[in-house]
Amino acid sequence: VKVGERQGIGPWGTFDMAGNIKEWCASETSDTVMRYILGGGWNEPHYRFRESEARNPWTRDATFGVRLVRDLGAVDPAAVAPVAHVYGDPASLVPVSDELFDVYRRFYAYDPAPIEAKTEAVDDRSPHWRKEKVSFTATNGERIPAYLFLPKNASPPYQTIVFFPSSYAREMKSSTDLDLNSFEFIVRSGRALLYPVYWGTFERRKPEPAGVAAARDRNVQWAKDFFRAVDYVQSRPDVDKQKLGYYSLSLGAFFGPIPVAMEPRIKVAVFAAGGLRFTRAPEMQTANFMPRVKVPVLLINGRDDFSVSEAAQKRFHELLGTPPEHKKSIRLDGGHMPSDMHGFFREILNWYDKYLGPVK
Repeated sequence: VKVGERQGIGPWGTFDMAGNIKEWCASETSDTVMRYILGGGWNEPHYRFRESEARNPWTRDATFGVRLVRDLGAVDPAAVAPVAHVYGDPASLVPVSDELFDVYRRFYAYDPAPIEAKTEAVDDRSPHWRKEKVSFTATNGERIPAYLFLPKNASPPYQTIVFFPSSYAREMKSSTDLDLNSFEFIVRSGRALLYPVYWGTFERRKPEPAGVAAARDRNVQWAKDFFRAVDYVQSRPDVDKQKLGYYSLSLGAFFGPIPVAMEPRIKVAVFAAGGLRFTRAPEMQTANFMPRVKVPVLLINGRDDFSVSEAAQKRFHELLGTPPEHKKSIRLDGGHMPSDMHGFFREILNWYDKYLGPVK
């Protein structure tokens, strides 16, 4: 869009700092090879606006650009000094013993209860799918809203993928506008997809206290919401109960090893734009769960992901308990989210075809 067209003025009188293009900065990273490029691109999740990114300054992309400014004279050297980006040491993450893991697993246990599913609304306007807004009981006394997308180019019982989204869901106030471009390719491939509104996302956002205990409680409730989502899809007669998969982006991929390690009904998983967490209590440290993931896993990252080092991507792959022949890690062009969307879609759909079977 044209500068100023959306009236997106910032605190310093600048317009359109978020989106459109990422803007090159003078600041180097500590290795003096990369330079920061900030603001997020038009084709990236909006939360990328507030996250750091750096690239080789000789790199060119349709989302890269510069902002012209008036020269006001000398600049304080501190303002253009290199800014270090510190990564954790992947080798420092060593999984706990089976005995200790069994203790951590108990945090995520829940008592079986009736699902009490309801269909709240139906939208049949799309030529590609029928969208049902449903709800079912959570483990904490609430109800979990969810959106079930049923493909129109396949017949039941459907292969079904349960989605765990990126931080988009943590920042938006309502699930009215879902990040459709993140998952519609799966539905158009002939698979059903369930998009739960997890605790602390969209309209289920609440003020959250800071601290380790609060973070643990959030992770535990996310996992329990996921388990209940699987309970829900298994309650439907139009779902193939033996062909359920997990699909996740960014936040959902970082978190994914926790629920996938403990949910035997999931037969295959895709973690896109995920990585390792280094400052987590052991009961929510995903490195403790990764060796307990046994299903086929596809890991997808961008080659220039500034948020997750290549070493961390490799360590993620190594820690998974999946047999080597059934886990795959690929790096596509792009940053935190790969920009090679054709490759992204192809790899994911091929993975589901391989381990769930072609759609009928």
